[in-house]
Parts: sequence; C-alpha cells; structure tokens
Amino acid sequence: MAAEKGDSGAEAIALEIGSYMGECIEIIEHFGGDVVKFLGDAVLVSFQSSNFDEDNDDYNSNDDNAKARQKNVLVRRAVECGLQLLARLSHYRVYLTAEERTKHKSSITGEIDRRVKIEKNQRFYLFEGGQSQRSSASSRDSLLIDSTENLDNTYAEEYSTAFNFWNCLPILFGKSRKNKVYASRRASDTSDTTREAVNSIDLELHIALSCGDLTNIILGDLQNTPPPSNNDNNNNNNKDNNPRFSYASANGNDDSVVDEIDYIGRLEYAICGPVVESLEDALSAAKAGEMSITPEAYDIFQNQSMMSLYYEKRKQFYVVKSSDVGSNKKNSRFNHGRGTTTPNASYLSTRPGLMNRAATLNIEPLIPRTRNASHFELSSDPDPYYFKYLNRSALYRLQHSPEDNFPAQFRDVTIMFISLGKLNVATPEGLQIAQRASIATIEALVKYEGVLQQFAVDDKGATLLAVFGLPPLSHEREAVFAAKAAIELREKFVEFLEDFSISLSTGVIFNSVLPQGNPYRRDPAIAGDTIILAVRMLKFPFSKKNIVCDFATKQQIGRTCEFEDYGENFVKGKVKPIHLYGIIRFATLKTKRISTQSQQEKNSDFIGYKSEMGAAMEFVDDWSEAPNHHLLVIAGPSGVGKSFFCHALCRTIGSHGTVCCWSSSTEVEKSSKYYLVKNILLALFEIIDSNQVPQNAKRRVSYLTGSGAIQLNESATNSHAIGEFSTNSSTTSVIPSPTTTKETGSINNSHVNPNRLTRYSTRSSIQDNGNQSEVGTNEIAELIVRCLRICGEEDGFLPLFKVVFNTLTDVEDNRYTQRLDGRGRDILLTGLVTRMVRYVSEHVGLVFISDDIQWADSASIRLLQHIHEQCQRVMLVLATRPVKDYNVGFINNFRETGYSQEIELNGLGAAEIGEIILQTFQTAGVKSVSPEIVHVIQKRTAGNPLYVKNMAIVLKDFNHVTVVECVLVPSNNQFDLEDLLGNFDYKRIIKMQFDRLEGSFQEFLTVASCLDQYFTIEEVQSVIKDNNTDFKDTSDEIVREKIEKYDVYHFIQKVDDNILETGCEVFTFSHITIPQSIYDMVSYETRILLHRLLAKYYESEITRENYADLLGKVTRHYLQTDWLDKQLYFLEALADLNMKSYLLPEATANLERIVKILDENEDLAARFGSVHRSDIYRRLGMCFTMRTKLNEGEHFLFQALECIGEPWPRSEPEFLYKFWVNRLAQFRHRKLRVFRKIDKNLKREIGNRVVKIMAQLSNIYFYTGKGRAFVYTCLVGLNACERLNEKGANYTMFLARNSLLSWLNDEKEQSVFYITKAIQLMDKKIDADTLNICSHLCFASGKFKKARDLLYQSIDAVKTLGVITDCQAFYRSVGLVITMRIFEGTLDNSPDDLMLLKQMADTAHSNCDFEAEIWLGVYNIGNALIMDRLRECEPFVALLENHLKQQPADYNKIAIYGTLMCYYARTRNYEHARRHTKSLVAILPLLTVTPNIFPIFGLIFATMGMYCMVEDAEVDFVSTGDSKNYDRFILGVSRINHAFQQVKFWEFTQPCLYLARALPYISTGRTVEGFMVLQHGVLEMRYVQEIRFLKSFYWANLGKYAFTPADRIEWTQRAKADFDDLKIPSHVYCNPDPANLYSRDTPADLTA
Repeated sequence: MAAEKGDSGAEAIALEIGSYMGECIEIIEHFGGDVVKFLGDAVLVSFQSSNFDEDNDDYNSNDDNAKARQKNVLVRRAVECGLQLLARLSHYRVYLTAEERTKHKSSITGEIDRRVKIEKNQRFYLFEGGQSQRSSASSRDSLLIDSTENLDNTYAEEYSTAFNFWNCLPILFGKSRKNKVYASRRASDTSDTTREAVNSIDLELHIALSCGDLTNIILGDLQNTPPPSNNDNNNNNNKDNNPRFSYASANGNDDSVVDEIDYIGRLEYAICGPVVESLEDALSAAKAGEMSITPEAYDIFQNQSMMSLYYEKRKQFYVVKSSDVGSNKKNSRFNHGRGTTTPNASYLSTRPGLMNRAATLNIEPLIPRTRNASHFELSSDPDPYYFKYLNRSALYRLQHSPEDNFPAQFRDVTIMFISLGKLNVATPEGLQIAQRASIATIEALVKYEGVLQQFAVDDKGATLLAVFGLPPLSHEREAVFAAKAAIELREKFVEFLEDFSISLSTGVIFNSVLPQGNPYRRDPAIAGDTIILAVRMLKFPFSKKNIVCDFATKQQIGRTCEFEDYGENFVKGKVKPIHLYGIIRFATLKTKRISTQSQQEKNSDFIGYKSEMGAAMEFVDDWSEAPNHHLLVIAGPSGVGKSFFCHALCRTIGSHGTVCCWSSSTEVEKSSKYYLVKNILLALFEIIDSNQVPQNAKRRVSYLTGSGAIQLNESATNSHAIGEFSTNSSTTSVIPSPTTTKETGSINNSHVNPNRLTRYSTRSSIQDNGNQSEVGTNEIAELIVRCLRICGEEDGFLPLFKVVFNTLTDVEDNRYTQRLDGRGRDILLTGLVTRMVRYVSEHVGLVFISDDIQWADSASIRLLQHIHEQCQRVMLVLATRPVKDYNVGFINNFRETGYSQEIELNGLGAAEIGEIILQTFQTAGVKSVSPEIVHVIQKRTAGNPLYVKNMAIVLKDFNHVTVVECVLVPSNNQFDLEDLLGNFDYKRIIKMQFDRLEGSFQEFLTVASCLDQYFTIEEVQSVIKDNNTDFKDTSDEIVREKIEKYDVYHFIQKVDDNILETGCEVFTFSHITIPQSIYDMVSYETRILLHRLLAKYYESEITRENYADLLGKVTRHYLQTDWLDKQLYFLEALADLNMKSYLLPEATANLERIVKILDENEDLAARFGSVHRSDIYRRLGMCFTMRTKLNEGEHFLFQALECIGEPWPRSEPEFLYKFWVNRLAQFRHRKLRVFRKIDKNLKREIGNRVVKIMAQLSNIYFYTGKGRAFVYTCLVGLNACERLNEKGANYTMFLARNSLLSWLNDEKEQSVFYITKAIQLMDKKIDADTLNICSHLCFASGKFKKARDLLYQSIDAVKTLGVITDCQAFYRSVGLVITMRIFEGTLDNSPDDLMLLKQMADTAHSNCDFEAEIWLGVYNIGNALIMDRLRECEPFVALLENHLKQQPADYNKIAIYGTLMCYYARTRNYEHARRHTKSLVAILPLLTVTPNIFPIFGLIFATMGMYCMVEDAEVDFVSTGDSKNYDRFILGVSRINHAFQQVKFWEFTQPCLYLARALPYISTGRTVEGFMVLQHGVLEMRYVQEIRFLKSFYWANLGKYAFTPADRIEWTQRAKADFDDLKIPSHVYCNPDPANLYSRDTPADLTA
C-alpha cells in the first residue's frame, strides 16, 4: 500500500513507524528492557540483569536463590512491559503519505492526531503467522530474529527474557509480511490489488515472550583499530591505509579542502539461543492485540502473586489479550492475585482496551527509571570503538551534523541484499562461516564504497543488507559499484558457502534517523520499495548462487556487463511483472591490432566545435613539426561531447600516419592500479610487435644482476627516487613520479586502497573474470617478452607487469623481482615503460589519448607524467571534466614540462546545431531550421554533438515538425522533445558533489533551493537554524567568505546587476538543475517546514509598496505547506492581482488551485460559503472565456450559478419554461414597467452576480453559435439589470445584444428601440461591447464605413496604456475590421489594421489562447489568397491542418474547411480540395442563425474554390453521368446557399451568395442561365461598391460567363481596372480572352 504512494509514502511510513517505535522504546526503557535490533517490521528486545541490577554488589552468580530472584524480576518486568505495550499502542493510527501526516499535525503543538475510530474494515493484522491455521506462507512469513553466537561464549551462562512484536508495514527494512485486512468476511484476505486506496491504517501488534538461555555475539571486522579521537599530526601517515574522499578545490590543487572518511571497522551485534528460537512458535499462537507467553516464562510469573491475568490456553502457550474478558470462558482460567486500582482513570478512558484492565494493572505515567546515569551523560568525545556499530555514511553525517542527527533525504541508491541460505548461525561452524561471509562483505563494501546497513538472521537463514549511494559515498552510477562488489563476493562465497543468493535493485529510498528525537535509541534507517524488491527477487530458483538485478540496475550498468535475461516475473506486492536479469560478468572485448577503438567509433563526419577543432589541429601540427613534450587538455562539463571530440581528433591524427593509443577511466575503477594505462600498454605492445619498430641494436647492460641488486638507467633522478623511498613502508601503493625532484609533486594526489583487486569494466579494457579472459596468459606473456626483446630490455622484467594484467598472475617472480617491495616494483616498471615508449616514439609518431582523466588512478597518473617528462616526441591528450569541479590538480604538474594548451568545450552553439540538423535533412530539401527547434535541442542536449546528431535523425520522423519553404518549423506552439531526448540531466553528479560539501553549507543550499531563481543572504538567514553558526546571524561579508570557502563546486554565483532592486547582494544557482537536484533530496516534512518559515518571513515583510512583489512569494511558499486557510486567502488575493494586471493564465492557474482545494476539503468548503465560492467559479469562468477556452468557461459559470441558487436549465422543458418566463417579463418591462425590483441586500448581491455570469455566458454563445442559449442569456441578463435598476455597462451591453437579436429575427422596430436606449444610456461613457454591437448592426445594414469607425472606438475603449483589458471585445472588434479589410482587398495598404492584427496575435500568445490561432491562421491565409501570395500560406495551412486533428469547434471548422478548400484548389491539389469540400458540406447543417461572422470566411472561400475547380475542369464530382453524384453536388451547393441565409449579413455576402446560386448552372455548362443569375445579382446588390475585392471578383466572373463578347469584354475591363487599383494581379481572376473564351480553355458560344 505504501509503495503505491511513491516517495511520499516511503517517507511517511518511515516516520510513522519511527514514531511508533519511539513510543515502544520509551515503554521498554521504562521497564528496564533493551532494544537489541530493529529487524525491518520487528523489534527484538532483551531483559538482562547486567543492564540494570548494578545495586546488587553482593550478587553471586552461583547462588541458586539469587538466580531465581533474578528470573522473577526479569519475567515480571517483561510481562508488565508487554501489557503496557498492548494497552497503549493497540489501534495506532498510521498515515501513509507525508501530505496526510502534515494534514493531521497540529500547527501549535506539532503533535499528530491519531484518534482512532474502530472499524472492521480498517483493522490491519500485524503478523500473518499469528493465525494458527496458516501453516505455510512465503519464504519470509516466519519470525525474523537475529540468532547468532558469541565468538568467545563469555555470556553463555546469562539468562534473559525476550519478546518480539511486529508492525504491519513491510516497506521499512525489506520484510515481506503480507498485510491482512479484517473485512466483513474474516476468512479471506484482502488483496493488495483489490483493496480500495486509503491514506491511513490502524496498527495493532502481537507479542511473544519467552525465558531461557541467551547468547550475545558480535560479528564483523574485529581487527581494525579505530584511530584516536584527538587529531594527532603524527598519525597522518596512517591515512594512506584507508579509503578517503577529498573535496575538490577551486584551483584544482591537492592541498585544498580535504575531509577524510576513515574505515575504522564494522561490527554487528546480535543475540541468539533457545530463548530466541522459541519465540517463533509462541508468536504464531498470538493474534492481533495479544501476547503469547511460553510455559517456562509463565511458570516463573505464576509464582509471583502480584497481579491477575486473564489468559487463554492455546497449545502449550498462554495468550493474554489487550482487551479484558469480562467473565470466565470455556477453556480459559482466571488466575487470582493481588490487584491494585489505577489513579489514572481519566487517562485510561481515552485509550482503547484499558478500562477493563484498570482494576488489575497499575498504569502510571512513564517516568524513566534511571538504571545507570552514566549511560546518559556521555562525554563530547566518546570512545571511538563504539563507532564500529554504525555504518560509515551514518557516522560521517552524524559527525558533521548538529544535534547528533542528520537531515532526512531521498536518495538514488542501489540496494544489495545477500542471503546466506540455510546457514545455521547458532552452531560454531555456522557462526564461523557467517563471520567469514561478513568479513568478505565488509571488505567488498569498503573497496567499492558501499555501506553495510544490517546483518540479520530469520527462519530462512542469515542475510546482509548493503546500500550504495548514501552520502558522502555517492557516485554517478551506483549500480556499477554494486555489481563489481557482487561479482567479487560471488567468487568468494563459492569457496565456502553451499547456498547463497545476491540481488541488486536500483531506485529511490528514504533515509533518516529513526525514531526522531528519542533519548534512548535511534538508528539510521532506510525505507523504500527498492529494498522490498531486492528482498523478493531472491524468491526465484534462478537466484541460487547467482546475482539477479532489476531493469533499473541493468540500465544503469549499461553494456559494460554481460546479462542473462530471466524474463518478466511476478513479484509479491507488484501488480505488473518485473523484468529480472542475471549478472554474469563484466563484458570482455578483444583488443584490436594497433589498438585504437576510437577509429571504430562513429563513421560519420564530425560536426561542430570548428574553432576548437582548428585550435587542436594547429597544436597537433606544431607537435608534428617540433615535438616538445606536448600536452593537450580537453576540458568541459559532463555531456558536452569531450569523448566525441577526442574521437574525431583521433581519426584526423590517425589519417596522417600517427598512431593514437586510446584509454579511458571510470569512476568505479579509480582505485584500481594502472587501470587507465592498461590499454595504452596493450596498444604499445601491438605497435612494437607489428614490424613498425625495428630491433634495438644497442643492447643495454642487464638491469638484473646476479647479486640481485636493482639498477635503473642512467637517470640520476631515478637513483634519487630509490633513495627517497627506501626507508618507507613497503606496503603502501602511493608513490610519486620516479623522476620528480620535488618533495610533493603528485604524491598526495590520490590514495589507493591496498586491498583493491585489479578489475576492469570499461569497454576498452582487458578483464579477468573467472576462467575467461580476452587474451590468454601465455599469449600476453609472450607478447610482452617479444616487445621487451625488441626494445632491448631483459626478459626478467616480465613479472613487473603482473600488477597491470591479471592474466599474468600465474607468472612466477624470478629471484630478482621477488625481493622487490611494492614501491620498488612501481619505480622499476615506470622506468621500463618509459624507456620502451621513448624507443617506439623514435620510429613511430605516438599520441596517448586518455578520456575521463578525473577518474584516473594515481599509479597511472604517475606513469603518464613520467612518460610526459622523459619522452619528448610523445604527445598527451587528456580529456577531463572542469578542473574547478574535480580533483585534477595533477594536470598543473604535467604543464610544468614542455608545451601545453587547454581547450574548453561548453556545448555547441545554435549555428552549429543548425548545421548538424541541416546535414541530416539535406535529402528533404531543408535549407534552414527554425530557431525554436534549435533552442529546444540545445537546451535538452547541452550541445553535445553526438546527442544533437542523434536527435536530428529522430526529428526526421517527428510528427510535430514540418518543412515550409525549405525551412524546418514546428507544427504547433507546443513543440517539445522531452519524451524523445531521454535523460541528459546532471542530477546524479550534482547529488554526488553535494554530499561532499560542508554540513552548514549544505543547509544553506537546501534553504536556497526552496527560494526563487534569485535570492539574497537575508532570505536564507531568515530560515536557517540557529545552530548553524557559519551562516546564521552573521554579516554579509562573513557569509560571502564562507560561501567562497565552502562552494568548491561553484553551485551558486553572485549576480552582478541587482535584479531584485533590494539594495542587497543577489545570488543565483549556476544551473537550474542544481536547486532541483538538491530539493529532490529533501524530505517532504522538511520541505513543508522550510516553506512555512519562508512564507511567514515574506508575509511579515509585506508593505503597501512591495505588495505586488511579495504576494507571489508568500503564496508560492504557502502552497507548499499544509496550511489550507492561508493558501485560499493568498491564492485569491494573487488571482485578483493577476486579473487586475491582465495576467490571465496565471489567474486561471491560481483560481483552479482554489477550486481543487475546496473540492478536496468539504469542511473547508462549507466555511468558505456558497456565495464566495460562486465568485471563485465566476472569475475562473471569466478567465477561461477571455482566453477563448469556451467549454471550460461554460462549465465553471454553470457551477457559479448553481452556488447562488440560480442553476442553468437542466432539461428541455425547464429551458422552455424559464425562457418564456423571461420573455414575458421582458415584454412587460418594455411595454409597462418593472414591478419586481430587488431591494434586499442579499438578493441584490445574487442579482449582480447573475448579471455578470450571464454577460460571460452570452460572450461564449456569441461565438459558438448556440442561438437559443444566446437569446436566453441576453433575456435573463437584461431582466436582472432592470430589476436591479442598473444603468451601467452590463445593461447597455444586454440592450445592444437584444437589439442585434431582434435585427437577426427581422424585428426591426424592436431592434431600433433597444439600440436607441442603449446609446442614450451610454452617453459619454464609452462601452466597448455596446459599440461592437452597434458596428455589427451597421455592418449588417451595409454601412461599412460607419461600422469601421465604431469598431475603432470599441478597440480604443478596451486599451489602457497599450494593454488589452477585455480580450473578447478586442477580438470581436479586430476580427470584424480585418474581415472587411480582407474582402475589400486593402489590408496590405492599412498599416494600422496590420498592427491591430499583430497585437491580436501577441495578446493570444500571452494568454495561451490557442483558439485565436485558428482565427489568425484563417485571416493570414485569406489575405494571401486574395493577394495571390500562395507561398505565404504554407505555415498557416500546416497550423490549421494540425488544429483540425484536435477537433475544433464547429463554427471554426466551417471557416477552416472553406479556406483550406480554396487554398488547395488554387494550388491545384484537388484531392485535398475534394476532401475538405466533403467535410464542409457535412458540417454546414449545424450552422444556425448567429451573429458570429467568422463562418463567413469558410462560405466565401468555399465559393471561390468551387469556381476555381470548375475553371480547371476538375468537375468529376459533378459529373452528369452519375445522377447520385450530381444530386450530392446539388445538395452541397444548396447547403452553402442555406448557410449564407443563416449568417444574415447579406449586404456583405451578396456577391458570393449570387455566385453560389449560379454555380449549378455554370458547372453543368448552362452558361446562359448562370449569367442571368449573376446579372440579377448586379441589380440587387446596393452596397457592393464598398466591398471592392468581392465586387471585382464578381465583375471578373461576369466577364467570364456573359453570353455576348461585348459584355464579357466590358465586365473584364471593369474588373481589371479595379484589381489594378487594389494592386491585385488581375490575370489570376480575369478572363484571359473575353472575346473568344468563357474561361480558361473553354470556348465561348459567341465570339467576336
């Protein structure tokens, strides 16, 4: 259940179980018990006399009476403790999400409300084995108790009483207990997949109590001695024996901030013995809320007449219930004893199950009984020996965190779970095996930087739980480290374990100290579904003696490993099957002759980084002309293409005859000796063995003399090096360069773990995995010997290479090399390899390329530095991440010799990315790329050339990209490549670096991650804890110094310009990924606390002057808390501010958040009030309407009416009834007077809201063409205004709209009445809506110039300082102006109107108004069609086609289909034209009488398109040979004619109306009849002179279809004159030969 809640569930469960355990611990401590171990969903407790009976100084262990007394005391305390636990902690409410926890947390006390209402369907059984009838279960459904033995049996004679209780949630530490729900049918379990989702459950517990022999044991690394607590400088030499982590300095030097994590040993404590083993059977007899006592314990307890117990005998166990049995029952006995009444009756009354027991159980307030005060008065510097019982991560964080605690975090980790099979740890043999397995595991974890979380023993055997990725032991790919450790453990376990299994799972866990704040016991706990998955993967048979992993682990390891696919398997607790894999070995690759894998990489040309590549090639040319220890450093962040750059450089160099030797390092092998240079040496050997290097004729003297003395070459520096290290320990592997004359050099650069085995994981490496290797031992040995001889070296040097190649482990040391210690071998090997490289470089051009040098091992670095210093002809190319972020100070040592240059790569620029895309699309005719596409790719790929090229390939099939005029453009404005680009972020690296920062600075960054993009020191200080002395209550100057000191990775930077205008210094994060990564690690409760504190801080700072600036910050932070009242208050205030600022998208989001809160909290909604809620719905509906999201706006406006008791009609009869009631009321108001005026305040408030809501609804129906609804809203709004006696803008708007409705229904007198009254009331107060309706009336009556003047006034009325205040009124006015200009043919000559069109586009874009895109697209296509600029239409055509796929509104479809049909007809794409014609004809019947003029576009252009197709003889769809086809054509034309009638703006549409009427005649060759229809139209059109293009188009068609040549010539000449005057190409529309033709290629009946 908790797993279904995600990360929030993991945190909540961990904290809830921690709280539950904390209360248990307090009770246990009160009665003198000790918590031995938290075993996932269990706690093991022991009562031992040595813990607290220190006052019995005369105690004699051989005294039987003393033993008896001891038993009596221990059993009595254990029983009392168990009864208290049952009484106090049964029915414990647990919340399953962090949000639910905070919802029930008191804002005053911080306590969580756990009041429980007992319900059958909410009782959770805590231990499935508690029901005796369940004899079998899964492999982990039995008692999970640590049962091991002491190594020296010193405690074998001790006795104790122990008990175990279980909670129900398996997510905490990986136990797989199945939750059982008591529902109405007790006999069946409720499945996880069918159980309804709940946010809380009620815990119950059951307890087993036993008494008997007990053995205490300690397992782990007993030999390692922790360092003394004081910092003695004399002990610094011992640091080399331990792995360390170092902070990188800003300058990259080694002497920067260093913080070591010393391995001091790791121990695990456990208990075992018969007393522990007997708990399993005892617990199986106890149900929820019961305690089972073994017969041995009960016999001891029975002898003490101190209290009465009710019990039930089950098998041989005595079961005590948490709730009392009122009378003796069958098969139960009542044991009498002394009883006392409790004085805490009021306390007991609030606790379930305690009232009945109050007479027999003395429950007192839990005041701790101090057993030994010294345990709680530890010194500030405790004995470091006890640190062994903590894992390294927890110890480090506790030492670097205040208050002996560390922050709770979410971590990306890899879990390793190890099962040692059926190993019986209770036996001496089993104990020794467990100890050996523990040591092996600890060594592997230390080597590969994981931590041992826990060792445990259950009924199935011993298990170990390890974690990779806890701070500061974090890496970029934890799974690689875990896999390396697992493979090594498998090889060791095979030697002495008969049965074992290892599983790896990768994911997010929650990590914190639990129970928080407990004074007696706290453990570093982990929780998450990842742990459960690791445990349950070992249930399958294929896991035996194997390593299994999940898909996430496999994906993170990548192709460096060989896997066996086990397919999808169903795992308990998972609805879907999990894909599992087996890890075989790390991949093995054959090394190529003249080895350079770089040449086998990408076969395409390198694109990008031209200037950088030019600089690199210039450097290479300089080296080829005059070699002088050349060093080329390629630096750049992760993901910018350093490897890709080096591969391209390698190919270029290799084409000129130079040999490149490629090597690469990995993070997991940074401590493997000579890992980096291993491939370079192999390549070098192949070069020597390939006949490119001649035999060295100058044979050197033997360096291995008969006396066994070691002689190096003539270099005096080597002799100095030998002398320098002769007195030091021979065990360390850290040595300086053999040639350096400085005391430090690169000595302290990197320390190597001497226990680290040499294993290899990169694709360019040789590996030794089991019996398989890439190169056989004899082959590699023979190759090296041949190379030694060619270079003139002795064969006896061969054993020196064993440290490099694992395949040479069988090569025996000769009598000379066997006397060498580790340092001597390194020095001798360094000198040998350097001589060989120098000799080869005399005959072959050599370039050594080393990638990811920041992960290089120190031995390789020293060898490369020696080669660089001694081999003048060899060029080194080192690729590294930024020097400022990683510990690569050794590069400065390289630069001291010879000539060096550094090239920084920071990702490709926009021009280079565009070039890569162009090369990919060269076959598709693409000549340029939209900057928007380039920006998105650059943002998501960080400019990595390889990623960019791959994305360019993907783009070819990306359906949101299209080619327009040879330009690659996005198909819509929601272009995003999120799903295609994969994960190119750097969060894993950032988290790894964050772990290594100073604790106080971590807190600083954590607070800063909760702030906005820019923040000040004061803002961070307002929230930071008081114990953070580095940053709290300190001056800005000191804080800046601390930031400069601690920010070694440059996470934050100072902003030069004061963006916030606060007068304070402003900081920001270097990259947006940094605060996101840090914030993701913070626990939910910590986030809530930080945001609450920040919200309070900003709220206290609000003044009248900064209100607009701080209101958004206050709201944002309160939204991240659980303070709902504050959220509602500030959300509403911010929404009002947004609406006043006309930020409609922001206002919409805030109002939607309010609605969501009210919907999810009924109690809060009831307090909010229905009228207030109606206002929220109305404002939200208004925002949606202004943004032309009409369906959403209508929905919320209906809800607003519902809240004030004026619902919209829900049925047809109700609609008709209300419509006629309002119609009659309006008739009475107009003819007589208003009888029912509203005078009561409440009714007036409701009436005002009705008016505002109806105004918005009428705007919606104005567009959608829902005539009846439009009439109804206008009637209701008008009546409401008259009852309220309102004379404002709403009243004049409703008067004007009723006037328009009357005009459309041919009620001219009524229309004049309404509009006259509206104009009289408007007077000097200009109302945009009223003016807009007046312009529509003028437009409908043919007064186009007057309509345009009114529209300009309306547009000015909705502008304030250039900002549009009423989007819909602006859209309607601009739309009508543009419509008139387009069909007049004068839009291009009207710059003011073009500016209006641009402002309309800008307004739509700022409001995310995608509906307005359709209008803009139609306007642009329409104008381009008329002006014959068809190429300009292409992007808008693609836009409209995409909108058609999204099913736009019907009134928009008419305009889109008609316009596109004309476009395709003009471009002779007749198939598309026919398709859109059919779609248009199909939708035309839906058009009703409407004031919306937008459908006019579709009708006019559809008519023009049909004439175009008739002229082009594309008239097969009107063929007379097919009567049905002809009937369909006639039906379509008739529908177009009918649609023209519905529009009602006949004075404007008359030219196309008559053209549509003539079309059936002209299309069928009846030209005379068609001409007669057109000629009749000339006589009827009174206002056609003002619609100049439509008039000219009409004249042009008369010039085509007039019967006589003279008429055709006359009409054509008139049309040409008008077209020329409009600067429209006349040849497109006019008859090319009116004397002889009707139209193109159609001879006339009468010719001149």
